[in-house]
Amino acid sequence: MTSKEKLHIARQLTKLGIDIIEVGFPATSPDDFVAIKAIALEVSNAVDPHGYVPVICGLSRCNEKDIWVAWDAVRIARRPRIHSFIATSGIHMQYKLKKSKEEVINIARRMVAFAWRLGCDDVEFSPEDAGRLFPKFCLCMAFMI
Repeated sequence: MTSKEKLHIARQLTKLGIDIIEVGFPATSPDDFVAIKAIALEVSNAVDPHGYVPVICGLSRCNEKDIWVAWDAVRIARRPRIHSFIATSGIHMQYKLKKSKEEVINIARRMVAFAWRLGCDDVEFSPEDAGRLFPKFCLCMAFMI
């Protein structure tokens, strides 16, 4: 979708009273970044008569570059959020990341803390491919922060 189309959809979601709009992945392309920043500026700063303001959320992988770009795109919103994720299934950790469980947990902790240090006080974390997690590891990911 183009920036213009994303802005139009965000406006419509706001009219419906949607509480959180995950607007995209700003580190993936300059156009996504522009769209997300425009949505954060316009949609998130247009307070309706009842005080409704949606959360504007940018998606990022668990690395400093992505998190910084996401924050740069959403920080002008009244209610900004960063949603960061990292691969957590055994197959993804072994072949995609080439990391151990402990390393993945440490990366997730550091990156959530990094987002907080940038000034984002609403940070969401998701374990990618969590459906394949071992129950103990899933519990560990849930209580890691």
